[in-house]
Amino acid sequence: ILVIADDFDVPWGLVFLADGNALVSERNTAKIIKVSPKGRKTTLGEVSGVVPATGIGEGGLLGIATAPGDEETLFVYYTTGSDNRVGRVSLAGGTVGRPKAVLTDIPTSTHHHGGRLLFDTEGMLLVATGDAEQSSLAQDKNSLAGKILRIRPDGRAARGNPYDNRTWSYGHRNVEGLAFDADGRLW
Repeated sequence: ILVIADDFDVPWGLVFLADGNALVSERNTAKIIKVSPKGRKTTLGEVSGVVPATGIGEGGLLGIATAPGDEETLFVYYTTGSDNRVGRVSLAGGTVGRPKAVLTDIPTSTHHHGGRLLFDTEGMLLVATGDAEQSSLAQDKNSLAGKILRIRPDGRAARGNPYDNRTWSYGHRNVEGLAFDADGRLW
């Protein structure tokens, strides 16, 4: 095992940049940390408004994704005192700016937040949400809980979604990972 960097406080999101650096989100501290290929860690700042997980909880600062073609714009999935949400922060100047809400009112609970973010080849943002421990919400195509949502970077529903809203797929308990395979299939 080759260790590049260690001593993180619940690392959750990971994004690789074109220059070889990586950005890591820490779930409990709400920090965005840049890690060089040689393992040098630089804290860029904290995402304001994040309510960290307590006890056995799972919320806090979760997934991150850079905007296509713009590594100074970072999308973040995080828990507040009233909901889970997606925000956009600027990394201009090497620091974390204040988040601007893109999508709010994603149901929250102690567990099942979801929280992964991934851009597709059309520049639409995929957002994985948990069912907030209410399985009936995952079955409701109009709820934001228990879904993979597909949205424009401004939070509106992407064209071509199967239910004419933000829902791309539904009925999920707690999606915590998103990836495309070599054939472009979403996993």
